[in-house]
Amino acid sequence: MTSARYPIVDVLRTRHTGYLLVTSLLGRLPGAMAALAIVQLVRATSDDFGFAGLVTAVYVVAGAVGQPLLGRLIDRVGQTAVLAVSGILSFLAFAGMALALGTAPGLAVALAAAAGVFTPPLEPALRALWPRLVAPGPQLKAAFILDAGAQEIIFIVGPLLTVLGIAVFGPVGNLLFAGALGLVGAIAFVLNAAPRAASRSRRGAGPRHPGVRSPILIPAVARVAVFTFGIGVPVGALTIVATASEAARSSAGLAGWMLAVNALGALVGATVVGIRPLGSTPARLLTVCGVLLAVGYLPLAATSLPNVAYLVAAGLSGLMLPPTLGQVFERISQLSPAAALTEANGWVVSAMTLGVGAGTLGAGVVVGASGSAAVTWVVLGASALTAALSLIVLPGRAESVPLSVD
Repeated sequence: MTSARYPIVDVLRTRHTGYLLVTSLLGRLPGAMAALAIVQLVRATSDDFGFAGLVTAVYVVAGAVGQPLLGRLIDRVGQTAVLAVSGILSFLAFAGMALALGTAPGLAVALAAAAGVFTPPLEPALRALWPRLVAPGPQLKAAFILDAGAQEIIFIVGPLLTVLGIAVFGPVGNLLFAGALGLVGAIAFVLNAAPRAASRSRRGAGPRHPGVRSPILIPAVARVAVFTFGIGVPVGALTIVATASEAARSSAGLAGWMLAVNALGALVGATVVGIRPLGSTPARLLTVCGVLLAVGYLPLAATSLPNVAYLVAAGLSGLMLPPTLGQVFERISQLSPAAALTEANGWVVSAMTLGVGAGTLGAGVVVGASGSAAVTWVVLGASALTAALSLIVLPGRAESVPLSVD
């Protein structure tokens, strides 16, 4: 069979794509390691879980703020300098946080914010490169799906690397290890010719003419960002659902297995759609994909299911995430001006991050107040919110022509 039938093969064979994808994933590993690494370090020093939660939340929120800001800077001056400098600053902040967590709590919180703000925006940077690297149509669709599916590898490998890092380097050294991985990934990414070429093309570009100052102010882009927030909510709630279900069933390890199987389901979804990209346009598919993602979580509301069936439900809930994110990435590439594409992708990354955080926080509050019996209502509520926010990107509501950005 020819690769024309499998556009994902053509994407992987295209020059630069494999290297950029791997180095991007390496540089994004701290995002999947930091929460567990911070909790384990605080546990080793003060055993104050409240403080650990605060530091983690500051890091996550600061990262959500930093991604579009750094993305905007990339659109102005190019990828190379921004990614390299932010990688160095984020690593230094990680190192300072690791040393300060046990002795200077206030400084540690400030450094957590710095580590988040300066997280290299590798995710939006790579997505801004895809339209330059692969042909439009099925190949570009497959590239975005491949990108979305590859993210799941981060959240499988990240916690395992954290466990390994603690065993080898100790809690302090492990946080340094996480920061170092981010720095190495960012530097390796910009050493490739494609980001350097993108940087050269930005030199002297400047604003094209007065218009919308940021892509998030384009109504269609803003609606896609709100939609992306919505699909992050059940993803975040799943952590609490899995933990509460494990406690209710007195089944040690169930939560870890649920999250792993969910990630496996996402990889399956990415593989299927990568091989056979969806035929319609993102404008038509976004709402459908969002509703299907919401429906996919509903079986988890049946808390009386046997453990094996509940694990199957966790796997099914992950199937639609990469296809949905793939439509988001492609739609953003259509709606955003080319000169602001990195920032636009940064807003989507932030929206997803905040959605996951909101889902985790909301589910934690509900389960904390009502016990594990509230899992059913958490799942139903998260799915309902996702489905409702999916309606915001119904065809006909989003503009098809991007505006120029000042």
